[in-house]
Amino acid sequence: MSHTRRFYRSYSGTRGFNFNVKADTTDLFITSDRDLSADAYRILAARRQEIEEHISSCREFLYSLSPLEACYGSPPIVLDMYRASAAAGVGPMAAVAGAVAEYVGRGLLELTDEVIVENGGDIWLKLKTSAILGIYVNSIYFRDRIRLKINPENTPCAVCTSSASLGHSLSFGKADAATIVAESGALSDAVATGACNLVQSEDDLQRAVDYAMSVNGVSGCLIIYRDKFAACGEIELC
Repeated sequence: MSHTRRFYRSYSGTRGFNFNVKADTTDLFITSDRDLSADAYRILAARRQEIEEHISSCREFLYSLSPLEACYGSPPIVLDMYRASAAAGVGPMAAVAGAVAEYVGRGLLELTDEVIVENGGDIWLKLKTSAILGIYVNSIYFRDRIRLKINPENTPCAVCTSSASLGHSLSFGKADAATIVAESGALSDAVATGACNLVQSEDDLQRAVDYAMSVNGVSGCLIIYRDKFAACGEIELC
């Protein structure tokens, strides 16, 4: 299967050593202190297999747009997706990209002390020095203008974004971007989906922020709709 070129990766800069790891539809962009692509692929393939085997035994896990009761004995990554789904009020697959990014990142921390894993715009990171993350928005008002500073003392953490105007993920909202900072990749991804779904107009920005910040484990959110944005929590713009 072919992979779409991720144009936003051209802005990755010169921090560390950058490499790609791909398995079927998953395309990771990883930054570390050296080439750990073989180890990253091994971890990715194992986690994908766990998710795929669970889907084979529970097809509803793949298609449900609302939380499901967790299946006893599920692998840890699948249980994290169930928990994030329940906390955010969305389907479990809304958490998959963030969950995969985190599990690959945590696996690589056994080999290095700094790593950034990006999976379709969803990021999990453990830093030694501060990093600047660009939030790409398909909007004439904020395109290439939104950057978040992530400090090492606030990592490991996940920064995941859901957009109704960019990318292929299913969204029922109209936010140009809903970015969530959270302790868990699965949670960040799921809450980003939930927040984006709530935004139909600028009048919904506060409601979406309140929803996101009410979820235990979320430390910050940034939501953009046309020429307006709302931010709360540990969001440092630069």
